[in-house]
Amino acid sequence: MNKFPHTAAIILAAGRGTRIKAKNKNKVTFRLNGKSIISHAVDNLHAAGITQIFVVVGFHADSVRKELGNQVKYVKQTEQLGTGHAVQLAVSCLPPETKNVLSIYGDDSAFYPPSLYQTMIEKKNTSGCDLLFLTVHKDDPTGLGRIVRDQKGQILRIVEEKNASSSEKKITEINTGFYCFSYDFLISSISKINKNPVSGEYYLTDLIEIALARGKKVEALYLKDGSIWHGINTRQELISAKYRLAHH
Repeated sequence: MNKFPHTAAIILAAGRGTRIKAKNKNKVTFRLNGKSIISHAVDNLHAAGITQIFVVVGFHADSVRKELGNQVKYVKQTEQLGTGHAVQLAVSCLPPETKNVLSIYGDDSAFYPPSLYQTMIEKKNTSGCDLLFLTVHKDDPTGLGRIVRDQKGQILRIVEEKNASSSEKKITEINTGFYCFSYDFLISSISKINKNPVSGEYYLTDLIEIALARGKKVEALYLKDGSIWHGINTRQELISAKYRLAHH
């Protein structure tokens, strides 16, 4: 059922999966209790009533296509130029009547329930914000982007681990990388992301700073239960995800 006809979802699944040592297939196709990591996300999006799903493929794209078949539309990222570049490619393929755009990672979204997608869209629509993103609490936020807020609770910025001060490192609210954008904001802002001078890539996270600098409305949906987000970057994390899903 297409409950959200004006919402499109972009799943980022082009990366190399270096740390998990994916060689002959993309890491989003690794099995997680009977089906691939990315299939869990696609099934949950469908269950939420979202039918416009675009998957950005690159590294071992055929393994992803083989897994998902014609359930989704594919966008090819020939060069791995980062998440911002991947979303820019996908945005150019979205139907013009799109109003909201969800963006998730194919390797960490297996635990997002259908209700979370619906909540994100509804909160985005009721708050009238240009950019909504999911944040969660992590007892150990090491290595993750921290959410810096002012005294009133308004979001100031996201600070990455390597740039965080000692007080910022104590922040336990982290960015999951799950976004709900207004289509108009995304179309007008995605090309404003600058290439990172160190990696040469374009990072989607930069859109939060761009939105704030442009005076746009930025909100976060904060969940105290961090178990809803499970990054799978190593074999060990894959094993713990299998265990968690079995006991979910």
